Amino acid sequence: MWKRLVSSKYGTVRIVASHSKLSGMKSNSYLFLSITFLSGGAVFESQPIITKNPQQVVDTANKTKVTSWQYFLQHLPIVDQPITDYKGTPVNYQQKHVGIIPYDVGKTDLQQCADALMRLRAEFLFLQKRYDEIGFHFVSGDYYSWNDYCNGLRPVIKGRGIKFISKSRAEKNHESLRLYLDIVYNYASTLSLAKELRQANDFEIGTVVTHPGSPGHCFIIIDEANNTDGEKIYKLAEGYTPAQSIYVLRNLNEPGRSPWHKLKMGVIETASYKFDSYKLVKFE
Repeated sequence: MWKRLVSSKYGTVRIVASHSKLSGMKSNSYLFLSITFLSGGAVFESQPIITKNPQQVVDTANKTKVTSWQYFLQHLPIVDQPITDYKGTPVNYQQKHVGIIPYDVGKTDLQQCADALMRLRAEFLFLQKRYDEIGFHFVSGDYYSWNDYCNGLRPVIKGRGIKFISKSRAEKNHESLRLYLDIVYNYASTLSLAKELRQANDFEIGTVVTHPGSPGHCFIIIDEANNTDGEKIYKLAEGYTPAQSIYVLRNLNEPGRSPWHKLKMGVIETASYKFDSYKLVKFE
């Protein structure tokens, strides 16, 4: 067993790793990882990551700059909690996830699949104090930034379009960011997100796989590694409908590899969705 306390942007982290063989098994061994996030008096335990024959996964420490979007995604906290909806009720289908990313869902049915990715992006920019870059397009094509929100602009529906009216100004803090995002969720979707993001040419950290539509769906790659065969494998995160916790997908097609997935062009089937057609896009 190996233990260590380390510091991270989420506070003090306790990591415990142990390695053992199952009775009667000669070649398959299991690695158990427990990561505890200690922040603000709250303790979040990660889902134990069980990898059959851990030598199958190598080079998981993809080198990215500490201030980069990719680093942020790689180091998101993953905690061992059930997926809950916006009412605080556990969803029926828990088998699709290995753990949740502990951002609040909100109290209304708003933070769904595309919204979850916008939430991650906004939290990253907020953390980096890149406030002027926080903004998203609506399905209508209108661009609405956090600066607009803080300056008192609010969207309202007018006919088939949207107009902006003046309201009270808001301070730039995390509370106002959450209120701003709830407005964005109301007017944006996979359709607007797919148009807004840049084209991606391959699967890598930060790539969004999206099937834009009403309904549509999407997920984002939050980490990558190589296996001993030299193949790339990926860790995926998403939100879902109704609004629920952002979570890391379990690999139900290859349980021994979970939470890692092999991805290639063509049909992609995850624990929650079958992508017969899709676009590869990215925030940066």
